[in-house]
Amino acid sequence: MKRLAAFVLILALFACGGPSPEAERIDALEAEVKALRQEAGERDQAFRAELAQVRENLEHIRSMLEKGAVPDGAAGDADSGAPTDKELDDKAKSFVGENLDRLMELTRKLLDKMESELDDKPQSTEEPPVKGDQI
Repeated sequence: MKRLAAFVLILALFACGGPSPEAERIDALEAEVKALRQEAGERDQAFRAELAQVRENLEHIRSMLEKGAVPDGAAGDADSGAPTDKELDDKAKSFVGENLDRLMELTRKLLDKMESELDDKPQSTEEPPVKGDQI
């Protein structure tokens, strides 16, 4: 009987020995996941701000093009050399204008797509804790 009681006492001491390494590992992994989620959220916010800035710049460029404004650098180039062929100059301007409009439209679509992908990301960062058998 004394042997059995001593054996049970030893087993109880081993069972109460402290937290297992697995519990510490799980806690460390949970902390790392939380830090990664926070970092991803910060990157998403920075990316959204950058997209908003690009969209604003595109709108400004489009409004300048609609008004017919010429950038400062382009005005000096046009005055320095007179075009030898007026028709060629007009065709080049129309070609550049059409391609710029297409480029701006494609960029706008790309920005819309990227913004919708960011909006579609799950915003929930609070999840129930993961059980040990789900890792």
